[in-house]
Amino acid sequence: MQAMRRAITAYGQASETLAPAQQIVLLYEGAIRRIKEARRAIEARRVAERVVAVQKATAIVEGLQGCLDHERGGEIARNLDRIYTHVVFRLQRINLTADPAICDELTALLEELRSAWAQLAAGASPAGAKRIEPAGQKPTAVTI
Repeated sequence: MQAMRRAITAYGQASETLAPAQQIVLLYEGAIRRIKEARRAIEARRVAERVVAVQKATAIVEGLQGCLDHERGGEIARNLDRIYTHVVFRLQRINLTADPAICDELTALLEELRSAWAQLAAGASPAGAKRIEPAGQKPTAVTI
């Protein structure tokens, strides 16, 4: 319980001090970390750990999907929505098949997206200055 409180507090502080693009990068990193945990659990035949890791990765991706700004984001938001839907379906396949190749596929995809957002975040101003609000995506409060 204490660890969960610390995580929630840290996320709350990050959401107040980080630019939206930086928050999204952190969410991608969390999803990637959970998918890698699922892969390790598959290799070790730890079913319960795999299921929990996939659930956490799914929650992050669904959180990212849920905060898409379709009105402002236009085609970018539509494309991200399709990608997130694909990722969620593939995450569920991990639990159905215990296939580590799916973990590798999703890790590569999310790392590519994370890299693009990191480049956008690198152009963002520090907290308190004018922030770059990424078109099509708003930050979200997701438990990692």
